[in-house]
Amino acid sequence: MTAAAPATEERRWLLELLDSADSADDLQAIEDLLEAEERKQHSTRWECRTLAEVAEFFGLAVQTVKQWRTESPPMPGTEGRYPLQQIVAWRLAKATGNASTTSEEKRQAEIEQIRLQSEKRRIENAKKRGELIERVEIERDMALLWSRLVSRLQSLPEKLARLAPDAAKAETLRLATNEIDIARREFCDSLEDLV
Repeated sequence: MTAAAPATEERRWLLELLDSADSADDLQAIEDLLEAEERKQHSTRWECRTLAEVAEFFGLAVQTVKQWRTESPPMPGTEGRYPLQQIVAWRLAKATGNASTTSEEKRQAEIEQIRLQSEKRRIENAKKRGELIERVEIERDMALLWSRLVSRLQSLPEKLARLAPDAAKAETLRLATNEIDIARREFCDSLEDLV
């Protein structure tokens, strides 16, 4: 799920501007800007980037969510932006809007709605307690760690070659470089599978 760091910076700037308001009109204009910023931030708070994230949220298989994209009307969202609030409303409308829906199906839809509301509250509470980390922060930290690791790994072959006897230096350098390249590729492949 996404959250925007620049929005926080803009909000801070608007709050500073609020302190310097000279008239009631200035104050109202800044408050309007703050409200608009808050609405904008709230609208992207519960947004998934991938169909896998949507599937995980609903506790379903990715294939099921892919099928939703082909239904009429299709599941809301575009590549990289799947708003959970709209998707939940879409699912409820499909579940309750069908004329052939049985009372059992309606009851199941109500149970699902309650479950989703409960899950949303659980996520909000976990976020307030600091138990959830924004995906952007994790991606940034992982990229930094990965670049440090790659830098260290790339320096290893030369260090190992220096330790080898003169006759084996070139072969040691080649073998160490090859092994590190293989490890890097395997690690990158594993990361792609996770995403």
